[in-house]
Amino acid sequence: MLAPATVAALVELARDHGSAQLTLVEEGRRIVDEVFDAAPVDVYAVQKGLVSLLIGIAEEKYLLEVVDNVNHHLEPEWTKLSPWNEASLTIEHLLTMTTGMDDDLAPLGEIGVTWRYNNAAYNYLKKILCYHTDLSLDEVTRRWLLEPLGMHETRWEDRKARLPDGRPVTGLMSTANDLAALGTVVMDADGSSFVPAYYLERMVAPGSSENPAWGFCWWNNAQSHYKVPMREEKTRQGPVMPGAPADTIAARGALENGLYVIPSRKLVIARTSLRESKPGFEQRMFELLGPWLNVKEGESAWN
Repeated sequence: MLAPATVAALVELARDHGSAQLTLVEEGRRIVDEVFDAAPVDVYAVQKGLVSLLIGIAEEKYLLEVVDNVNHHLEPEWTKLSPWNEASLTIEHLLTMTTGMDDDLAPLGEIGVTWRYNNAAYNYLKKILCYHTDLSLDEVTRRWLLEPLGMHETRWEDRKARLPDGRPVTGLMSTANDLAALGTVVMDADGSSFVPAYYLERMVAPGSSENPAWGFCWWNNAQSHYKVPMREEKTRQGPVMPGAPADTIAARGALENGLYVIPSRKLVIARTSLRESKPGFEQRMFELLGPWLNVKEGESAWN
């Protein structure tokens, strides 16, 4: 169990770094629920973790399979690829960011091989979900996840940016408390009634050899190297979250908004960030938690 002094230090760290909220759930018990600003914030790429879970639910409902070709679900010519290459794109390629396309959906790299953080291509997962359910993105998210999990402060909101087909890019507004509820679904991989266990297992497995730390829109900390979004030309050695246990999985967004699930410690951490936040929160958080997170079985973290 986390020591009270460590909990206090985490709360102070969150306050000092411009957090909106910080929530920690240990063994199903909420041990931190700190609110510095109660309003939901745009959690940026953390949304990808939620969308991935929706895809898993859709697969369980037999609406799609991740191995399906995208053109089985969208009208052809939605990209600027050749007809042959477009026809080879699968839902899995969208999830693993191995689409072989640039932000205009034109050729860039090799499909299924080149890892490139492609926000434009990713957003077509939302279009597929809406097509199969005949529901808006807000409605399908609310029915499949938000209402069952009691995530009452989460919603989609249009941004100014537009996708190649003219649709607005959507941002996910949420709170740390809501995100922590989402994390419990991922933690309960063997007994989740929302997302099938087989999908959760695949979701956090390596999605490509170029960036094995990225799976189906979730990061895993068990790999020897990784690539940084928007800086894909370089490969960095070591785990993506230094100081965190190898079994840590996470949905991570700009301004260090994050949802972290650590099964070995039955711990879920959710942090949301204000726009004026200071960098360095994630690294410092795992430094504070390190003595407890990395203790070997049978030892005390406080010796």
